Amino acid sequence: MTSLYEPIKSVVARHFNIPEDTITPESTLEDLGMDSLAVVELMCILQDDMGLRVPEPEHLKSLQATFREAVAAVERAQQPAAALPAATGAPVRPA
Repeated sequence: MTSLYEPIKSVVARHFNIPEDTITPESTLEDLGMDSLAVVELMCILQDDMGLRVPEPEHLKSLQATFREAVAAVERAQQPAAALPAATGAPVRPA
C-alpha cells in the first residue's frame, strides 16, 4: 500500500469508530458507513489535523469510491502543482 494508506486508515478507524480490520482497500466509503457529510468531515480532519492538502470535492463525489481510490486522491493532492511558465517581462498591450 501507499505511504498515506495506513495513517488515513487509522484516522478513519479512530474518528468514525470503525474497526481497522474491516477497512480494506476495496471497501467503498459507503461500505464503511460514510455518507457525504462524513467525507467532508474526513477531508477537514486530514487538512486540519494531519496538515494534508485535500482533493477537490469532485474527486470523491461517489460514495462508491473505494478506500484505495480515496487515499490515492489524497496522495495526488500532495503532489506539487505544475510549474507555471515564467513571465517574459514584456509589457501587456491592451487589445
